[in-house]
Amino acid sequence: MKDRLVTIVLSVAATFGLMKAEPERVKELEVDRLVVRKELIVSDTGMPWEKGYEAQQIPRGVYARSLGDGPGGLWVRSRLIKGEIDDPFDDRFHALESDGSLRRAPGHISWNMWLDGAWRQMAIIQGEGVELSEVPREQWNGSTHPGRLRFQTFRPGHGEPLTDALIGQGMMSIGGGGFGGGGLPYPAEVLQLWGGRIEQMPIPTPAAPTVVKDDHSGGLEYAIIAVGPQGRHTAASPPAKANGRAVLQWDSVAGADSYIVLRDGKPIAGPLRFEGTQKQWSDAAP
Repeated sequence: MKDRLVTIVLSVAATFGLMKAEPERVKELEVDRLVVRKELIVSDTGMPWEKGYEAQQIPRGVYARSLGDGPGGLWVRSRLIKGEIDDPFDDRFHALESDGSLRRAPGHISWNMWLDGAWRQMAIIQGEGVELSEVPREQWNGSTHPGRLRFQTFRPGHGEPLTDALIGQGMMSIGGGGFGGGGLPYPAEVLQLWGGRIEQMPIPTPAAPTVVKDDHSGGLEYAIIAVGPQGRHTAASPPAKANGRAVLQWDSVAGADSYIVLRDGKPIAGPLRFEGTQKQWSDAAP
């Protein structure tokens, strides 16, 4: 009886317009031009930020904000996938000074972590113009606008990024120091190494692989050869004995790009490339 009374009251209220009906949502909108003066929100919840991550400004989907009350920008949650047909992939960073002066560092890409209440940079790649001492301002024009790439990381005990490498103009400078923009000299030769030494490390011979299981078809011996990115081979690992065709497992070898599997001293597979620190391969019967 109570439920029926509630139904009647709701029906009467709707009939006389006492209840505000929800506006009908537009399912599809087709326009030639869309002008958004303040905010654009693409979100299944209708909110720009993921609940509980408002301080970190993690978007629920896509959030775009124009200049005005603060900095404008575009926030994207999850993958950013770009595609093109019959045209090269192209990302550009444009920036200029409002007074017309030259801005030599128009943008950078950084990798950040949330720490102590703010996003903190860990690594940076920056595109920048060369120093005016190298190319005077009056020599910059539409035909010559020389630049380089700067690679920076934050290291323990430093509050500012340190430059690890500078690449450009057919030359590269790499090494320690490089606090902020200084410390690591711009290269004067094709390759300059600062604050260290070049040490060549041979790829170690792999340990014997582990036999995870075999098919009990008869005694076999397996070994592994590590192959460097330049194609050089290590010596074969000590053999691992198996009672038949086996599933093998082994750890990554420092410096190795791929691996060759030997069965009874003869190569039977490879070069094989695997992801992860542990490799697994099966000698399945043909």
